[in-house]
Amino acid sequence: MNAAVLLLSGGQDSTTCLYWARELFDEVHALTMHYGQRHASEIEASIEIGKAATTHLVLEVPSIKALSQSALLGDGQLLGSGGHADREMPEGLPTSFVPGRNMVLLALAACYAVRVGARTIVTGVCETDYSGYPDCRRDFIEFMQRTATLAMPSSCGPIEIATPLMYMTKAATVRLARSLGPKCWAALGRSVTCYEGLRPGCGKCPACKLRAAGFAEAGEEDPAHA
Repeated sequence: MNAAVLLLSGGQDSTTCLYWARELFDEVHALTMHYGQRHASEIEASIEIGKAATTHLVLEVPSIKALSQSALLGDGQLLGSGGHADREMPEGLPTSFVPGRNMVLLALAACYAVRVGARTIVTGVCETDYSGYPDCRRDFIEFMQRTATLAMPSSCGPIEIATPLMYMTKAATVRLARSLGPKCWAALGRSVTCYEGLRPGCGKCPACKLRAAGFAEAGEEDPAHA
């Protein structure tokens, strides 16, 4: 059996990765983390989009919100969306950065992979449009891949973390989604990218601007606006 665990946020990138994974794996087990995001719309979108996976599990991870500081958690405001950050992030990182989030999510995904018999974790992190997030870089992914492999029983084999969007621009990601067929394209219309939790989006936050620029460069109309 060729199986993968997919980290599904309900956003544009993870939705594209879901349909990419469906092309390559016999089973795709979607895993969504509810870690205290500002808006429930992301989780709701993931539940709707996750119906295309073999299985879909929504996991409560309250510890991230309890331990981390970010404008994406609780009632904080975001720079670039008409508000201001409650506190500045270190090293000039965007206020949307959630310290340790991807490290925790990938570790939990590795645990789940053992449970469902998967040796691959698929995540939509991207080094090209990563906004300065240190946990979206290739060297971090390689470190986590090695760590997950060492932490799991040897009988589970090496754990691979697949990052199909790692070196893609947003326009390239849009083109990939289009090539994956009408179901993927329709699912993009249900995805939530906006930091304010709006669909099709506020049009003002950094995430909305990046998404809009990607569709414009690809010469496509965002299906969320259709």
